[in-house]
Amino acid sequence: MAEVIPVGKSPGRDVRPLEATEEESLFRMAFPEDWQGMRAAARGEPHAGDSRKAKWEASVEIVRRALSAPRSFPEPFRTAADAFDRFRYLLSDYPVEVFLAVLLDVKNRRIDDVRVSTGILNGSLIHPREVFAPAVRERAASVLLVHNHPSGDPSPSAEDREATRRLRSAGGIVGIAVLDHVIIGDGSFYSFREEGDW
Repeated sequence: MAEVIPVGKSPGRDVRPLEATEEESLFRMAFPEDWQGMRAAARGEPHAGDSRKAKWEASVEIVRRALSAPRSFPEPFRTAADAFDRFRYLLSDYPVEVFLAVLLDVKNRRIDDVRVSTGILNGSLIHPREVFAPAVRERAASVLLVHNHPSGDPSPSAEDREATRRLRSAGGIVGIAVLDHVIIGDGSFYSFREEGDW
């Protein structure tokens, strides 16, 4: 069975989930009705026939073009409004707090979203290792912290301020900056950075 490709990774470029699969199995997956004929065409055997050879060449050309195409990168996060637009529908209806660490590259483009915790009605347990272990593993340049307030009011609590302070301090130690901490409310948001609550 094939591996699942991680989010943000390009098959054939960043990961090769079928690398250890036997050649016969690959041909059976790609050409289930005529795998033996297509295998013969790939090997250049004369009895494969012109139709199979043309199909094989077309398949190879598709792969060449796919691997040669320029990568499409996600838009960078420039403001807290970008984070709000990206996560408002994902988080706003949860009945409990959900805390995400969005891992970013050097241009503030999303690498991955990591769910750090799912809390109770009025709080969420966040530990720096849960934020920064995946950031280190994925070689993130920075992280964007995002969580919801089930009450709909994005105003930060004392616990939110303390968590932000601790996470910014931990990020400074490991060399991965906290870009911002955005709280998602009902149709509104709060940005620690933009509000100067930093």
